Amino acid sequence: MAYCQAIRSTAQIEQRRGLSELYKRMTKKQPEDAKDTNIGKDKEVGKDKEVGKDTPKLSISSIPKPKIRVPRIDPNTVARAQAPKELTKDPKLLADEYIADLHTANWGGEETWVRFSRLPRKSHAFLRDIDINCTLANIRGTERALVRRGRSTPTSTTLSRMLEVFEAAQQASIVPDRYTYQELIAINVDLLNFNYAHDWLEKMVVQGIKPTIRPYRTILKGYSTVASELDSARRLWHEIKTKIGAGLIAGEKSDELAKTVDLLTYTSYVAAESKAGNFAVVVSVLEEMDQARIKPDITLRNTILDGLVRHKGLDAGLQEAELMEQSGYELNGYSYTTLLNATVKEQRGDEARQLLEAAAAKNIVPPAYLVQKLTLDPFDVLSIMAKLEDSHKVRLYNVLIESAMRDNDFSQVLQLIDHLKQHNVSANVVTYTLLFDALNKAGRLDQAKSMFTKVFSSGELTPDAHIYSIMIDACGRHGDVKTMFWFKNEMQRQGLAVSEPVYNSILSALSQWRQGNLQAVMVTASEMERVKPSVKPTCRTFSAIFAAFAAQAQRRRLGAGELEFLQTWYTLATDKYYIAKDSYYYFMAVNAFVCAQSLPDAMTAFSDMVRSHKVSPVSSKFMKNPVRMLDLIKLAIEHQEFGAALEIWNNWQRLRLPPIAKAVELALFACDQMGQPTMAGNIIRGLLTKDEDVYCPRFVDESVLAMYIAMMTKHSMLDAIMPVVQMWTTAMTEECESELVLSESTVAKTVAMLRRSNHPDASAVANELLTHVDAHFPDATPV
Repeated sequence: MAYCQAIRSTAQIEQRRGLSELYKRMTKKQPEDAKDTNIGKDKEVGKDKEVGKDTPKLSISSIPKPKIRVPRIDPNTVARAQAPKELTKDPKLLADEYIADLHTANWGGEETWVRFSRLPRKSHAFLRDIDINCTLANIRGTERALVRRGRSTPTSTTLSRMLEVFEAAQQASIVPDRYTYQELIAINVDLLNFNYAHDWLEKMVVQGIKPTIRPYRTILKGYSTVASELDSARRLWHEIKTKIGAGLIAGEKSDELAKTVDLLTYTSYVAAESKAGNFAVVVSVLEEMDQARIKPDITLRNTILDGLVRHKGLDAGLQEAELMEQSGYELNGYSYTTLLNATVKEQRGDEARQLLEAAAAKNIVPPAYLVQKLTLDPFDVLSIMAKLEDSHKVRLYNVLIESAMRDNDFSQVLQLIDHLKQHNVSANVVTYTLLFDALNKAGRLDQAKSMFTKVFSSGELTPDAHIYSIMIDACGRHGDVKTMFWFKNEMQRQGLAVSEPVYNSILSALSQWRQGNLQAVMVTASEMERVKPSVKPTCRTFSAIFAAFAAQAQRRRLGAGELEFLQTWYTLATDKYYIAKDSYYYFMAVNAFVCAQSLPDAMTAFSDMVRSHKVSPVSSKFMKNPVRMLDLIKLAIEHQEFGAALEIWNNWQRLRLPPIAKAVELALFACDQMGQPTMAGNIIRGLLTKDEDVYCPRFVDESVLAMYIAMMTKHSMLDAIMPVVQMWTTAMTEECESELVLSESTVAKTVAMLRRSNHPDASAVANELLTHVDAHFPDATPV
């Protein structure tokens, strides 16, 4: 029921059509000896017709009934499931090319996976263990980089890809080494799959590989991040020391055995105990390190400082900081950030001032997110940290400007800029980058353009690529396409490389504001390939191109050259750029080809989307708006390719799309035209059966039910009518009782249609239907 309610709005906006025309079509027998008289005529009429001109809106009643059944499109032709040209090369040559690029090119994790997955299995035999390890590291490396920048977290998709690489290596008889296992252990720790991480460690030992301390440390570090895994961390810590004593752990940089626990492993264990507040254990570990003559570094001491502040408060943290300085440690940015966070938590303004002053004496500037949390006025912060050297003061201004932007306080941003000028602090490019970003986010494009001219016209300061990128994006978002291209040309005149995000901003602006000018889109896209070095497009690039072509195709029919360009760029995503496509990419590609009325290309994109769904589930973009898939079914029916229409419907569940009523009607119509009434019955019963994944009775409305009854009558399957009617009544009563509607006119027309039928049982079914309606929907009983 919740699933039905989630997509309730979609059903309410569906256009309902009259049933009279439908009944005529559904009950009319198709002549078996009909001649092919309309096919050529349809092609003639549609050849030069522009979309949107004198073309009636597609509905069930407007679809021309074919005189003969047109053969469905061959799936291999529709999906263009042809092997790419490079896969026909010699397997060893392909492997050599992959190896050469793998170790020299700067591939990300997505591109590495796409390139590896396209290697034929015969090529795997020519890879080495170092190639497999580099592939695994690249796939996981992207995730780690994103985590460090706070933009993402490792996913199960990353793990599944790494496992497929490992399995391929096993099938090719490539023996894994310790680096192979370390990557698989690390990704499982990233996902907190500690049991699986231990399994991989055990497999390494069983294979006869003596592990270094690194995989143990990786698991221990993972335990330290989860409070509930403290006991596991302790067991592993004792296991590490035991195995080192038994000579079962190899050294990191030589063939010798590890003689003692290293500093990084000590730090990982101290982190686990400090976060749990077990400082007596921490002291014993420090004594153990002293006996082993291993001196703690500032990272380890900061770990203890963080634990003390968490469990004993700011005063304990200040005492530890003083002790650290007395022991010869110089507090760094992390130390002051930890203590300042405690002042915010405990509302200790005086201590915050003292810490800021002490940090200024060491030229340490706190991060913007922390300054934002302080209760101090930004100008007070400037006064407190006046001891900063001149070269570091601009950093403080930049942090305060960023903090004001986080609070959406644009007036304070301008006040800080004025304060900076009054105190003769030289602003740098970062300062103006923040300023232009703030102006544009506040919708002050004209002021940003004026400020750009004022700041950089003297030549004392030169804008960098980031500033140009901000201005180009802002102009594009506001529809100032002319100025957008001026900034782009000026950027190139300054010798700055136009990056992929800049091209994406331009393409997005063109697709939104210059829908009638595909030439500019094609020139910009082609320039990305033509410039040296070429700029590699991303999913966003392709989505912007698809959006531009879709917008144009809704205005007029695409020319042959324009459609060819669109087809070529869709192919380039896989064959040249190895793009790992997301759901939005497929959404825009299907939309573009549907708007262009190109069924084969639309089915290509749809088939690719279905295949990719096995690895990457389609996101909520389709869940919320399945209209494009509905348009694809309509396009298939317009082309009288009913098999293709059913192929789309059959994959509806796999893509987790809501079964909207209009799609159900189109699927039933396709079943009727293909002479498959049993398939139509399966569709309806699936929507009405709770055990089915597609269960959603709300979308079998009275129109769909009437269509089903008409179809069963036409195909002489009257015994299948009442069981479905009873299922529908039960499901609708349980799930949608408050909105249950069965109109008298629908019942009257359905009964009349049954009584006109020549089937001997039709009248009995009509009477049984009337009895059922009278019992459950008395208001709908015809007078």
